[in-house]
Amino acid sequence: MDGYDETTYGERFVDVYDDWYGDITDTDACVTAVAELAGGGPILELGVGTGRLAIPLAQRGSRVTGIDSSPAMLDALAAKPGGREVRTILGDMTEPATGDERFAVVLIAYNTLFNLTGEGAQARCFASAAARMAVSGCFVVEAFVPTVGQEPVEAVVPKQVTTDKVVLSVSRADPARQEITGQYVEFTEAGGVRLRPWHLRWSTVEQLDAMASAVGLRLTRRWSDWSGSAFTDESGSHISVYRHA
Repeated sequence: MDGYDETTYGERFVDVYDDWYGDITDTDACVTAVAELAGGGPILELGVGTGRLAIPLAQRGSRVTGIDSSPAMLDALAAKPGGREVRTILGDMTEPATGDERFAVVLIAYNTLFNLTGEGAQARCFASAAARMAVSGCFVVEAFVPTVGQEPVEAVVPKQVTTDKVVLSVSRADPARQEITGQYVEFTEAGGVRLRPWHLRWSTVEQLDAMASAVGLRLTRRWSDWSGSAFTDESGSHISVYRHA
């Protein structure tokens, strides 16, 4: 997508992010599961956004560091109650500037890994996570399970319809490239049009496991949700936990 870079998503979505995605998954169950995996140790969240997970994790007593490429997202996080409890770093989550600290959990939640669309970027993220995990630490990845067929798929879906506003989701999936490109298009009664572009490159669970293996990690758990439900062939999402082999 021309003109789209690592800061575009945050800049275009920050004003609606909490409203649209604040309850997109079970936040309480996620925070509980990650806190249990951390066992009181430090947590690194890649793509921390506005702090949906990082703030409640910090409020449970964990030292939480959050990385994001969007200044707008980090500003929104800092402005929230409890936001100052999270150490934030503006930067690239494939090479976060975390110094020598090693983490009990490195977390990348809700499809954030798929925001890395550049050649080899997801593999570099796995390598970076492995390098920052404590010896007994883990890398936790939450993502959807791709179900797209062989042909490109185009879709226009209404997201919001009110008396003075319509928001449409317009997207195109390219299975050959494993990419989805889209726009949320907002029309208002006053005549305004607002565009919120997004771009994902998906990977299958088998591809993710191969990336992990290539950097010395092994899969130890895989659930279909944060409550620990079994992962099956019918699951639409997964939470995968990787540890040093």
